[in-house]
Amino acid sequence: MAAALGGLRGFLAVAGRGAQGRRSCHRPAGPPVPPRSREPAGQLPEGVEYIPTRKKGKNPMKPVGVAWAIGLPCGIILFLLVKREVDKNRLEQLHIRRKMLGANVGDYETERYRRGA
Repeated sequence: MAAALGGLRGFLAVAGRGAQGRRSCHRPAGPPVPPRSREPAGQLPEGVEYIPTRKKGKNPMKPVGVAWAIGLPCGIILFLLVKREVDKNRLEQLHIRRKMLGANVGDYETERYRRGA
């Protein structure tokens, strides 16, 4: 539908000229331009250097992807190593607590801690 309207707009613009005359939009109004000399394809005239008019844009998501590719595995490995260390410390504290509770069993009759009679 939009393409049909676009073609119709162009037709109406050309048809609506009326008193201005009918000029083709494909031909320039000035004097004819002489044809250029043909050069072999892929070669430029001497002294002319090709400079690209538009640079290819950099993808802004590339550094983000690299950061994720490095950061995610490193984070997982670091988490597992820290968890292992914490579990090891907790197990060591548990053994110490059991030894302390086991050593505190029994009667202690010493002169220092006698109850007053």
